[in-house]
Amino acid sequence: MPNGVFAQEANEGSVGALITDRPTQTYSSFVVPKGAFQIESGIGYSRAAFSNSIANVVNLPEDYASENFTLNFLQLRYGLSDNVELRLAQNVYFNRIKFDGDVINRSDVQFAPTWIGAKFNILNEDGFVPQTSFLAEYVTDVFDEDMGQDLLNLRLNFSNTLSEKLTLGYGLGGFVPTKNGPFYLEYSVVGSYAFQPNWGAFLELFGTLRNDWVNTHNVDMGITYLVNNNLQLDAYTGFDLTNNLGEIDFIFGLGFSTRILKK
Repeated sequence: MPNGVFAQEANEGSVGALITDRPTQTYSSFVVPKGAFQIESGIGYSRAAFSNSIANVVNLPEDYASENFTLNFLQLRYGLSDNVELRLAQNVYFNRIKFDGDVINRSDVQFAPTWIGAKFNILNEDGFVPQTSFLAEYVTDVFDEDMGQDLLNLRLNFSNTLSEKLTLGYGLGGFVPTKNGPFYLEYSVVGSYAFQPNWGAFLELFGTLRNDWVNTHNVDMGITYLVNNNLQLDAYTGFDLTNNLGEIDFIFGLGFSTRILKK
Protein backbone atom coordinates (compact mmCIF):
# COMPACT_ATOMS: atom_id res chain seq x y z
CA MET A 1 0.00 0.00 0.00
CA PRO A 2 1.76 3.20 -1.10
CA ASN A 3 1.51 6.44 0.78
CA GLY A 4 2.33 9.82 -0.74
CA VAL A 5 6.01 9.67 0.08
CA PHE A 6 6.52 6.15 -1.28
CA ALA A 7 4.64 6.90 -4.51
CA GLN A 8 6.75 9.99 -5.10
CA GLU A 9 9.97 8.00 -4.65
CA ALA A 10 8.80 5.34 -7.10
CA ASN A 11 7.88 7.92 -9.73
CA GLU A 12 11.34 9.46 -9.43
CA GLY A 13 12.76 6.21 -10.78
CA SER A 14 14.58 5.04 -7.62
CA VAL A 15 13.81 1.72 -5.99
CA GLY A 16 12.54 3.68 -2.99
CA ALA A 17 10.63 2.24 -0.06
CA LEU A 18 8.62 -0.95 -0.13
CA ILE A 19 5.20 -0.73 -1.82
CA THR A 20 2.78 -3.57 -1.05
CA ASP A 21 -0.62 -4.92 -2.01
CA ARG A 22 -1.51 -5.71 1.61
CA PRO A 23 -3.19 -4.89 3.87
CA THR A 24 -5.81 -3.12 1.72
CA GLN A 25 -8.33 -4.72 -0.64
CA THR A 26 -7.09 -2.26 -3.30
CA TYR A 27 -4.20 -3.70 -5.26
CA SER A 28 -1.18 -1.43 -5.58
CA SER A 29 -0.81 0.17 -9.00
CA PHE A 30 2.95 -0.44 -8.88
CA VAL A 31 4.90 -3.52 -9.92
CA VAL A 32 7.82 -4.96 -7.98
CA PRO A 33 11.20 -3.59 -9.18
CA LYS A 34 13.10 -5.70 -11.70
CA GLY A 35 14.97 -8.55 -10.02
CA ALA A 36 13.35 -7.96 -6.63
CA PHE A 37 11.61 -10.75 -4.71
CA GLN A 38 8.79 -9.66 -2.40
CA ILE A 39 7.07 -11.67 0.31
CA GLU A 40 3.76 -10.51 1.81
CA SER A 41 2.23 -12.57 4.60
CA GLY A 42 -0.25 -12.28 7.43
CA ILE A 43 -2.93 -13.77 9.63
CA GLY A 44 -6.60 -12.81 9.60
CA TYR A 45 -9.99 -13.32 11.20
CA SER A 46 -13.48 -12.69 9.85
CA ARG A 47 -16.92 -13.22 11.37
CA ALA A 48 -20.40 -13.17 9.84
CA ALA A 49 -23.48 -13.43 12.05
CA PHE A 50 -26.83 -13.94 10.36
CA SER A 51 -29.83 -11.68 10.89
CA ASN A 52 -33.38 -13.03 11.14
CA SER A 53 -34.20 -12.30 7.49
CA ILE A 54 -31.06 -13.91 6.07
CA ALA A 55 -31.27 -16.83 8.49
CA ASN A 56 -34.75 -17.64 7.24
CA VAL A 57 -33.64 -17.55 3.60
CA VAL A 58 -30.71 -19.93 4.10
CA ASN A 59 -32.54 -22.04 6.70
CA LEU A 60 -30.24 -21.25 9.63
CA PRO A 61 -30.99 -20.28 13.23
CA GLU A 62 -30.75 -16.55 13.90
CA ASP A 63 -27.93 -17.01 16.43
CA TYR A 64 -25.79 -18.81 13.85
CA ALA A 65 -22.35 -17.33 13.12
CA SER A 66 -19.52 -18.37 10.80
CA GLU A 67 -15.89 -17.58 11.64
CA ASN A 68 -12.86 -17.87 9.38
CA PHE A 69 -9.28 -17.97 10.68
CA THR A 70 -6.53 -17.37 8.13
CA LEU A 71 -3.40 -18.93 9.60
CA ASN A 72 -1.13 -17.71 6.86
CA PHE A 73 -1.89 -15.70 3.74
CA LEU A 74 1.25 -15.86 1.63
CA GLN A 75 1.83 -13.84 -1.54
CA LEU A 76 5.08 -14.06 -3.50
CA ARG A 77 5.94 -11.41 -6.10
CA TYR A 78 8.95 -11.23 -8.42
CA GLY A 79 9.98 -8.38 -10.69
CA LEU A 80 10.51 -9.99 -14.09
CA SER A 81 11.18 -6.64 -15.79
CA ASP A 82 10.61 -2.94 -15.19
CA ASN A 83 6.97 -3.38 -16.22
CA VAL A 84 6.03 -6.95 -15.31
CA GLU A 85 5.88 -8.89 -12.06
CA LEU A 86 5.04 -12.57 -11.52
CA ARG A 87 2.75 -13.55 -8.65
CA LEU A 88 1.83 -16.62 -6.59
CA ALA A 89 -0.57 -16.56 -3.63
CA GLN A 90 -1.70 -19.26 -1.24
CA ASN A 91 -3.36 -19.19 2.16
CA VAL A 92 -4.08 -21.73 4.88
CA TYR A 93 -7.22 -21.48 6.99
CA PHE A 94 -9.92 -23.18 9.01
CA ASN A 95 -13.55 -22.35 9.70
CA ARG A 96 -15.78 -22.84 12.69
CA ILE A 97 -19.51 -22.46 13.26
CA LYS A 98 -21.09 -21.09 16.40
CA PHE A 99 -24.66 -21.36 17.63
CA ASP A 100 -25.76 -19.28 20.60
CA GLY A 101 -22.10 -18.60 21.40
CA ASP A 102 -21.02 -22.26 21.42
CA VAL A 103 -18.80 -23.85 18.78
CA ILE A 104 -20.79 -26.63 17.10
CA ASN A 105 -18.50 -27.42 14.17
CA ARG A 106 -14.87 -26.84 13.19
CA SER A 107 -13.23 -27.66 9.88
CA ASP A 108 -9.78 -29.11 9.42
CA VAL A 109 -6.90 -26.80 8.53
CA GLN A 110 -6.88 -26.61 4.74
CA PHE A 111 -5.43 -24.84 1.73
CA ALA A 112 -7.46 -22.22 -0.10
CA PRO A 113 -7.42 -21.95 -3.92
CA THR A 114 -4.06 -21.07 -5.46
CA TRP A 115 -3.58 -17.75 -7.31
CA ILE A 116 -1.03 -17.61 -10.15
CA GLY A 117 -0.57 -14.59 -12.40
CA ALA A 118 1.15 -11.36 -13.28
CA LYS A 119 0.80 -7.61 -12.92
CA PHE A 120 1.68 -5.27 -15.79
CA ASN A 121 2.62 -1.62 -15.55
CA ILE A 122 0.62 0.38 -18.13
CA LEU A 123 1.12 4.08 -17.33
CA ASN A 124 3.36 6.03 -15.00
CA GLU A 125 1.77 8.87 -13.08
CA ASP A 126 1.96 12.20 -14.89
CA GLY A 127 -0.08 15.06 -13.52
CA PHE A 128 -3.74 14.02 -13.52
CA VAL A 129 -2.88 10.76 -15.32
CA PRO A 130 -2.84 8.06 -12.62
CA GLN A 131 -0.26 5.38 -12.10
CA THR A 132 -1.95 2.44 -13.82
CA SER A 133 -1.44 -1.30 -13.86
CA PHE A 134 -3.36 -4.39 -14.96
CA LEU A 135 -3.56 -7.58 -12.93
CA ALA A 136 -4.40 -11.01 -14.36
CA GLU A 137 -4.48 -14.12 -12.17
CA TYR A 138 -5.68 -17.69 -12.60
CA VAL A 139 -7.39 -19.04 -9.49
CA THR A 140 -7.35 -22.82 -9.39
CA ASP A 141 -7.90 -25.75 -7.03
CA VAL A 142 -4.38 -27.10 -6.70
CA PHE A 143 -5.16 -28.08 -3.09
CA ASP A 144 -8.83 -27.06 -2.74
CA GLU A 145 -10.96 -29.89 -4.16
CA ASP A 146 -14.24 -28.16 -3.23
CA MET A 147 -13.70 -25.07 -5.36
CA GLY A 148 -15.99 -26.22 -8.16
CA GLN A 149 -14.41 -24.37 -11.08
CA ASP A 150 -11.41 -22.21 -11.89
CA LEU A 151 -11.66 -18.42 -12.06
CA LEU A 152 -9.88 -15.53 -13.73
CA ASN A 153 -9.15 -12.53 -11.52
CA LEU A 154 -8.86 -9.41 -13.71
CA ARG A 155 -8.21 -5.93 -12.26
CA LEU A 156 -7.30 -2.41 -13.30
CA ASN A 157 -5.39 -0.60 -10.56
CA PHE A 158 -4.87 3.16 -10.28
CA SER A 159 -3.30 5.67 -7.90
CA ASN A 160 -2.74 9.42 -7.71
CA THR A 161 -0.30 11.26 -5.47
CA LEU A 162 -2.39 14.11 -4.04
CA SER A 163 0.34 15.57 -1.84
CA GLU A 164 3.63 14.61 -0.22
CA LYS A 165 1.70 12.67 2.44
CA LEU A 166 -1.60 11.72 0.80
CA THR A 167 -2.23 9.10 -1.91
CA LEU A 168 -5.51 7.95 -3.47
CA GLY A 169 -5.71 4.39 -4.77
CA TYR A 170 -8.64 2.79 -6.58
CA GLY A 171 -9.42 -0.29 -8.59
CA LEU A 172 -12.09 -2.07 -10.59
CA GLY A 173 -12.32 -5.68 -11.68
CA GLY A 174 -13.74 -9.03 -10.75
CA PHE A 175 -13.78 -12.78 -11.18
CA VAL A 176 -14.67 -14.49 -14.45
CA PRO A 177 -15.71 -18.18 -14.22
CA THR A 178 -13.91 -20.43 -16.68
CA LYS A 179 -17.01 -22.63 -17.19
CA ASN A 180 -20.28 -20.94 -16.34
CA GLY A 181 -21.85 -18.67 -13.76
CA PRO A 182 -22.22 -14.94 -13.17
CA PHE A 183 -19.47 -12.39 -13.60
CA TYR A 184 -19.54 -9.83 -10.86
CA LEU A 185 -17.69 -6.57 -10.34
CA GLU A 186 -15.56 -5.60 -7.37
CA TYR A 187 -14.54 -2.02 -6.64
CA SER A 188 -12.29 -0.38 -4.06
CA VAL A 189 -11.16 3.14 -3.13
CA VAL A 190 -8.51 3.83 -0.50
CA GLY A 191 -6.95 6.98 0.90
CA SER A 192 -3.49 6.58 2.45
CA TYR A 193 -1.88 9.18 4.69
CA ALA A 194 1.74 9.27 5.91
CA PHE A 195 1.34 10.93 9.32
CA GLN A 196 4.96 10.18 10.30
CA PRO A 197 8.04 9.38 8.18
CA ASN A 198 7.65 5.63 8.82
CA TRP A 199 3.96 5.46 9.78
CA GLY A 200 0.98 5.37 7.45
CA ALA A 201 -2.78 5.07 7.91
CA PHE A 202 -5.53 4.19 5.46
CA LEU A 203 -9.30 4.27 5.15
CA GLU A 204 -10.92 2.14 2.44
CA LEU A 205 -14.32 1.49 0.89
CA PHE A 206 -14.79 -1.70 -1.11
CA GLY A 207 -17.60 -3.89 -2.33
CA THR A 208 -19.05 -6.43 -4.73
CA LEU A 209 -21.81 -5.89 -7.30
CA ARG A 210 -23.50 -9.03 -8.59
CA ASN A 211 -26.85 -10.11 -10.02
CA ASP A 212 -27.14 -13.55 -8.42
CA TRP A 213 -26.99 -12.47 -4.77
CA VAL A 214 -26.99 -9.33 -2.64
CA ASN A 215 -24.52 -6.50 -3.25
CA THR A 216 -22.03 -5.89 -0.45
CA HIS A 217 -20.27 -2.69 0.64
CA ASN A 218 -17.58 -2.68 3.29
CA VAL A 219 -15.14 -0.36 5.01
CA ASP A 220 -11.77 -1.09 6.55
CA MET A 221 -8.96 0.93 8.09
CA GLY A 222 -5.48 0.27 9.37
CA ILE A 223 -1.91 1.32 9.90
CA THR A 224 1.47 0.41 8.44
CA TYR A 225 4.93 0.79 9.93
CA LEU A 226 7.99 0.85 7.70
CA VAL A 227 10.79 -0.73 9.73
CA ASN A 228 13.19 0.00 6.88
CA ASN A 229 12.92 0.38 3.11
CA ASN A 230 12.50 -3.38 2.71
CA LEU A 231 10.35 -4.39 5.69
CA GLN A 232 6.81 -3.26 6.57
CA LEU A 233 4.41 -4.28 9.35
CA ASP A 234 0.63 -3.76 9.18
CA ALA A 235 -2.62 -4.09 11.12
CA TYR A 236 -6.20 -3.56 9.95
CA THR A 237 -9.84 -3.99 10.90
CA GLY A 238 -13.16 -3.53 9.09
CA PHE A 239 -16.86 -4.25 8.93
CA ASP A 240 -19.85 -4.59 6.61
CA LEU A 241 -21.87 -1.46 5.79
CA THR A 242 -24.88 -3.07 4.14
CA ASN A 243 -25.89 -5.61 6.80
CA ASN A 244 -27.00 -7.91 4.00
CA LEU A 245 -25.08 -10.99 5.12
CA GLY A 246 -25.31 -10.64 8.88
CA GLU A 247 -25.87 -8.45 11.89
CA ILE A 248 -22.17 -8.20 12.72
CA ASP A 249 -19.61 -8.63 9.98
CA PHE A 250 -16.09 -8.03 11.26
CA ILE A 251 -12.53 -8.53 9.95
CA PHE A 252 -9.14 -8.14 11.59
CA GLY A 253 -5.61 -8.92 10.49
CA LEU A 254 -1.89 -8.52 11.13
CA GLY A 255 0.94 -8.96 8.67
CA PHE A 256 4.36 -8.14 7.34
CA SER A 257 5.96 -7.61 3.96
CA THR A 258 9.61 -7.85 3.06
CA ARG A 259 11.63 -7.38 -0.11
CA ILE A 260 14.91 -8.89 -1.28
CA LEU A 261 16.65 -6.74 -3.87
CA LYS A 262 18.84 -8.02 -6.66
CA LYS A 263 22.49 -7.58 -5.78
